[in-house]
Amino acid sequence: MSVNFLPVKPFLRATVRIGEKGEAELHTPGGVLEVEAPEGMGQRDFLRLLRLLDGSRTIGDLERETGLDGEAVREVVAPAVVWGLVDDGAVPVASSGLAVLSRLEDVLNRLLEDLVFAGPFWRGVLERPETLHRNVFFGFGLENWFFLFRENEFDSAVLALAESAELRAMLNDFYQEEHRHDDIVLRAFQPLGVTRDDLLRARPLPTTTALIKTLSWWARTDPLFFVATIGVLEGRLDSDSDGPDGRIAYDSFLAACDRIGLDPAFVEPMRAHARVNAGHDHGSVSRELFARVPGVDEETERRWHDKAHLFMEAYAAFFNGILEHYSDPRRPLLRTGDI
Repeated sequence: MSVNFLPVKPFLRATVRIGEKGEAELHTPGGVLEVEAPEGMGQRDFLRLLRLLDGSRTIGDLERETGLDGEAVREVVAPAVVWGLVDDGAVPVASSGLAVLSRLEDVLNRLLEDLVFAGPFWRGVLERPETLHRNVFFGFGLENWFFLFRENEFDSAVLALAESAELRAMLNDFYQEEHRHDDIVLRAFQPLGVTRDDLLRARPLPTTTALIKTLSWWARTDPLFFVATIGVLEGRLDSDSDGPDGRIAYDSFLAACDRIGLDPAFVEPMRAHARVNAGHDHGSVSRELFARVPGVDEETERRWHDKAHLFMEAYAAFFNGILEHYSDPRRPLLRTGDI
């Protein structure tokens, strides 16, 4: 019999009692089960083994304390695991939600520098925006609209988070605040002659779709990791730099737009969206939510660190895809079925 599925420290989810005829009984919330010792094991040893399944002993510990060989111990534990009577009683090593998020943010911030800001899109925006074709800036606005318009694909999915009613309520508040932000950005496209109907007939870049679908998958399958990405996606207020006329430049992209003198009719709606996010402090949403997470085990944290690399690769591809596509002035701004 394969024993690879056996718990490290078996814990019996039942109370051991002796029946009227001396038989061993396991009392569970679902009823009473009469159990027998395996062939070759005495009733006394069997009962003692059952009572030692308290989640504090490994299989090796049980062998030493009962004097039974390992195969005999496994003959009792393995069927009980299959029946759902035994699971792992070992207490997982866990850290507070905020401590785990802090370590994860260190990884995300490093990857943000190495993959995103060191990538061709952000190098161009930060260092030499005047060398970029203006369609790159317009394309960023358009792909940002596609992302916001489809944000319900992941923000609504995470509303079913089962761990905590308090977290669900906070996420619902966040969802309500994010609702229809695409309408704010939509006004930026009026000077480009692009309407909402035009956008509804158009398609986002494959790299934009990939980021949306990846986040949507995590919102359904690993919602707390998705919550950890919100702080990156929403960004944080950059209040250290001033734009023209003393206006605060809310992020580096808007600062670059100001630097090259893009039409304010395009820039200001995007600035308005950034101000709305800053006013709601959406860059801190992940921290506010994780402050309510009591603990995260080491295995989950390791898994999140692995996923952080995939997330940041998709995020970098989102930006770099914009540069690659919109740098070519021969390409129309909107990708439609006619292309």
